[in-house]
Amino acid sequence: MVVVADSSPLRYLIVLGKQDLLPELLGEIWIPSAVLEELSASAAPAGVRAFLHSPPGWLKLRDPEKETLEGIPIQLDRGERAALALARELGADLVLLDDAAARAQARSLGFRITGTVGLLRLAAERGIINVPDTVEQLRQCGFYLSESLIRAAFQEWL
Repeated sequence: MVVVADSSPLRYLIVLGKQDLLPELLGEIWIPSAVLEELSASAAPAGVRAFLHSPPGWLKLRDPEKETLEGIPIQLDRGERAALALARELGADLVLLDDAAARAQARSLGFRITGTVGLLRLAAERGIINVPDTVEQLRQCGFYLSESLIRAAFQEWL
């Protein structure tokens, strides 16, 4: 399966200490350098920057061609645009995105998508995370979770 990620799902899984879910659930994850730069920027959490100082072998870096990038709307941020362009080039099976506008654009391009919550739900279904603790950690690290989203995604484990 070919999976391309934007920065947000990677960031939150690393902050939660659950980055190893990615290769366990999905195998290799492809990111463009724009996403790596966002995750390595001084504004990123120290733990995220430290993790990416020596990226694991399952995290693959590749930039999309300029022509492909130009076909992605400029309303999205640089990392989202680059991730969608890379997904288009690689024929991605799945794109990891949290931002609503980026998700809408990915759907319009025909991609299957999921985000941080979807990945954690998959991990819950496989019994490899403690859902109540993980939901609380998400709240504490600044990830916005509405009560309706929590119920929709995790009700059977809470």
